[in-house]
Parts: sequence; C-alpha cells; structure tokens
Amino acid sequence: MSRVSLRTGAALRRVVRSFGPAGRGVWIARRELNVRVHAAATVVVAGLGAAYALTGAHLAVVVTSVSLVLALEIMNTAVERLCDLVVQLHGLGIDARVRDVKDLAAGAVLVTALGAAVNGLVVFGPHLL
Repeated sequence: MSRVSLRTGAALRRVVRSFGPAGRGVWIARRELNVRVHAAATVVVAGLGAAYALTGAHLAVVVTSVSLVLALEIMNTAVERLCDLVVQLHGLGIDARVRDVKDLAAGAVLVTALGAAVNGLVVFGPHLL
C-alpha cells in the first residue's frame, strides 16, 4: 500500500470521527423546547414540500431556511448555556451584559425565523391560496 493511501485513510478516519461531537451536540439540543418547536415546524414544512413536490430553487430555499433556523437555535442554546456557566462560576447574579448577550443570540434566531417564514410564504403561498 502506498504512503499516500495510508495518509488519506488516516485523514478520512479523523474526518469521520470529528462528526461524533457534532452529532452529540444535535442529540443534546433535541431536549430544548425551542429546538423541538423548530423541529416540529420542520416536519410540517417537509410535509408541505412533499405534498407540493417542491424541486429546484424552491426546495433549496426551504432546505436552507430550515437548516439555518435549526442551526441558529442550537447555537443560541450553546450561548445561553455558556452564559449560565459564566454567571455561576463567577457569581455574577443578574448581569445586564450577560442578559444582552443572551438576547442578541435569541434575536439572531428571531431574524432568521422571520426570514424563513417569508421564504415559506413565497414558496408555499401560491399553493395555499
């Protein structure tokens, strides 16, 4: 076996192993209420997409929108947990800066969810009206 294939195989194994922590993060996030709400919305949107046989650009818009909202919701959960840890470790109590950080992260989710809703109206609106 050549050295190149050995190195390629080792690199591929490292890449595959790197998905483990990411999958664990998604698994942890599934317990969060807001992630569950967005996941339920994803099921509804997937059903609509299948019912209206979305393809091409419309399907890409829907998949991108759903992915962004779920990803940001998971990131928001991570920011909130990190903030809570910092507050606990440093005994900050109620701190306006920590509140602002949490609100900024939640605001990012809101903006993305509103954009996804607009995309949903554009894509599904003609079918529903």
